[in-house]
Amino acid sequence: MLPLESFSVYILICVLAPLVGAFTLSFIMIFEKQLDNLHKEAIQLKLEKELQIANYHQLNQQIQPHFFFNTLNSLMSLARLNRKDELLKGLEVMAKFFKFKYINHDNLIIIDNDISYVNNYLEIQLLRFGQRLQITQHVEDDCRLALTPPFLIQTIVENAFKHGFEKNAGPANLRINIYTDGLNVYIEVWNTHHINPFDQNQEYVPQDEGYGMLNIQKRLDLLFPDQEASITMEYIHTETLVKVNMPLTY
Repeated sequence: MLPLESFSVYILICVLAPLVGAFTLSFIMIFEKQLDNLHKEAIQLKLEKELQIANYHQLNQQIQPHFFFNTLNSLMSLARLNRKDELLKGLEVMAKFFKFKYINHDNLIIIDNDISYVNNYLEIQLLRFGQRLQITQHVEDDCRLALTPPFLIQTIVENAFKHGFEKNAGPANLRINIYTDGLNVYIEVWNTHHINPFDQNQEYVPQDEGYGMLNIQKRLDLLFPDQEASITMEYIHTETLVKVNMPLTY
C-alpha cells in the first residue's frame, strides 16, 4: 500500500501529465503552424521577387528602337548612292547596336557600357541627320563604373529624336552630362526643341507617347524600392532637359 505522500504525488502526476501533454502538443502544433506560415511567406516573397524580375525584364524588352525602319531607309539610300564605305559602317554599327540589346539580360550595367551603346545609336543617327546633328558628352570619371539600368540613357536620347529632332526643322543639338555628388548619380540629356511632357501618374501603356520615360520610372521603382530614384523633364529656354537621379552604386 502506497504511503499517503507517494499517493498524492502519483495523483498529481496523473492529473498533470495530460495537461503537460496537451500543452506540449499545443506548443508543437503552434510551432509547426508558425514554421508553415514562415515557409509560405518565404514562398510568397520569392514569387513576388520573381514577379518583379519578370516585370523588370518585360519592361526592358518593351524598349524597342522605333528608328529601325528609318535606319534601313537610310542604309538603302546609301546603297542607291553607291556610298559603300558609309553603308558598311552603318551596317556594322547597327549590328553592334542590336547585338548589345538582345544579348544583355543584366538588371544593371556600368555607365561606360551604356554610353557605348548610346554612341552606336548616335552613329546611326548621324547617317540620317548629317551635319545638322551636333553632339556633346561629359561623363565624370567617378561615374564611368557606376551602375545604371541598361538602355536608360539611350531611351532618353531616342525620345529626344522621336519627339524633338524628327518633328522640328533646324539645328539638332544634343548634350549628355553625367555627374555625381558622392551619394547619387545624375544623368542629364538636353536637346533643342520642346518635347511633350509625360505624366508620371498616367496609366503605363507601351507604345503610347512618353511611354519610354514612364518605362524608366517603373524600372527605377523596381530596382530602388526603398531609395530615391526619379526621372523629370523640364523646359529651359528653347531646350528640353530630361534628368535622372538615382543612388550611386558600383
